[in-house]
Amino acid sequence: MVFSQPSNSQFRSSYAKTTTGNAQTTRPGQSRPQVSTPGGVYPQFRSSFGTIRWLSEQMPVKVYVSPGLCLDGMIDPMGAPVTNVDNRDHWPDVVAGVLENPEQFRNLPIAKGYSPQHSRATVQGINSWKSFEKEGLLSYKLIDDPAEADIYVFWTDHFTDKLGMGLFQNDIRGYTAKRSFPYAAIKAGKTAAFKPVVILLRTTDSAGNPMTLERMKASSAHEFGHALGIEGHSNNANDLMSIYYGHGVVSAGDAATLRYLYHQTPDLIP
Repeated sequence: MVFSQPSNSQFRSSYAKTTTGNAQTTRPGQSRPQVSTPGGVYPQFRSSFGTIRWLSEQMPVKVYVSPGLCLDGMIDPMGAPVTNVDNRDHWPDVVAGVLENPEQFRNLPIAKGYSPQHSRATVQGINSWKSFEKEGLLSYKLIDDPAEADIYVFWTDHFTDKLGMGLFQNDIRGYTAKRSFPYAAIKAGKTAAFKPVVILLRTTDSAGNPMTLERMKASSAHEFGHALGIEGHSNNANDLMSIYYGHGVVSAGDAATLRYLYHQTPDLIP
């Protein structure tokens, strides 16, 4: 699952140019012209706000997989975890705030059901997209220093809604939340304050058992596809980027879609 919202945020100051701006882009509910795509490319990679992808100037994109760290103990005014799925447009702000408080970051608990094998499976899933580096489309690297990352992986044993009600009876194993900034504004010299891309992975299944490594690998690969810019879900159940996680590996359709995406001039940058 993914959630992406255009904002004045989400761009490292070191990438940016001169002054802060309030650039606008397509709002929810506004229509965008339909654009045809080549065979094998699923159109759901575009969000309602347009095409989004990382620029070469942002690469290598730095990825931090936390050692089981959980944000569930942070509670919103309604008594639900701040990382409830109805609040995911604010997850980048939540993580940014934690990163600014080293003591709070050091004291984050470990998610129930987590094991170090989950991290290893997650890295394997993220690296499912590594072959595209050889094509010169993108580059990313896993890092150990959370202060330097662009994409962060945290954990939860289950997701909740805004009322704090647990979402147990489904196969949703992860969510990705990110902000974006209009590329035209960056080219015009605008700047934006960076906010991290956040991936939250589920450590237990609907029965409360630790997530299997095979399923963890598939879910992390799927969520990292969202982090790279594939916004929606393919309608083809065989694709990794379908809501069914396909066969747990990058399919021909996923590959064709990512190649097409990274040859486009983006409307937005993450």
